[in-house]
Amino acid sequence: MHKYIHFLDDIHPDYLQSVEDFVREWESASDRMIVRTSGSTGTPKEIELLKTDMERSARRTGKFFNFEKGKNLLLNLSPNFIAGKMMIVRAIIHEMNLIVAPLNSNPLLAIKDLDDPIHFGAFVPSQINSIVKDPISKEVYEKIDQVIIGGARLSPALTTKLQLLRNESFATFGMTETITHFALANLSAGEQIYECLPGFSVSVNEDNCLIVHDEDLGTAYQTNDVVDLKTQQTFHWLGRADNVINSGGIKIYPEELEKIFGDVIKGRYYFTSKTHADLGEAVVLVIEGNSFNQEDLRYQEKLRGLPKYYRPKEILFQPKFDETKNGKIIRKRF
Repeated sequence: MHKYIHFLDDIHPDYLQSVEDFVREWESASDRMIVRTSGSTGTPKEIELLKTDMERSARRTGKFFNFEKGKNLLLNLSPNFIAGKMMIVRAIIHEMNLIVAPLNSNPLLAIKDLDDPIHFGAFVPSQINSIVKDPISKEVYEKIDQVIIGGARLSPALTTKLQLLRNESFATFGMTETITHFALANLSAGEQIYECLPGFSVSVNEDNCLIVHDEDLGTAYQTNDVVDLKTQQTFHWLGRADNVINSGGIKIYPEELEKIFGDVIKGRYYFTSKTHADLGEAVVLVIEGNSFNQEDLRYQEKLRGLPKYYRPKEILFQPKFDETKNGKIIRKRF
């Protein structure tokens, strides 16, 4: 195994093998790799990435976070997806130690007795949710100097909890085509503005959908993300264009509604639309489970603060949300 990679005990053989397979492929004579997209914004597909571009991405992240030789990174993401692959690449390129933890909802319980400090880690929101609920893993998390979180949107309630912790947590913005993140928002500082990494800039098209420019390669990527563009380096994300609800000619971004309601609605939920005879589309609230207290005063207060078109016309219940392979909720229209 590579000299910079260290496995903890009780790592599942399939997970261990996937790490070893990736390292073997990375060190092969081929100058490129095949990477599979997650399918969160469309049909999963395979794309080809040059290893030199992956190395450039690793160096951009390293420059932003001031990586140093000999520091420790934590891997608890599958190498079958780009986020896990790039954690391995970062360790190799920057000659940092990669501690491979179990691939589960709370990998930090496995390193609670680890003597060596962890300087950098990457997680998905479902892992963060489990980590902050457990006092032991929460304490371990706070000892990780810098953390990036991506793969899905963080709930407002979880974001607030992260602001109270002692370390630095960043939300990532990216896609497989940009080789993971191209922009970051400092959650610990309460920021909702994403800042581009060195070598990237952004613009928008006529529909205010984000265009990502890789200045080193001279390439541009059109996204389906509607943003409020601040500068060529910064933006505020509003939502996905394919999720937008057109109710009576008014465009409503469900992701913005979800920020407003935060943890008022317990458990998992999302806003979507349903065909409406007069409005074209009407807002619908979908909750995982089979009950919800609509008389909750906090919920009613939030409703009163919304324009009438933004208020859900119906609440639907779904026993279990459908998910992509990497755990993102698949939103439905009704």
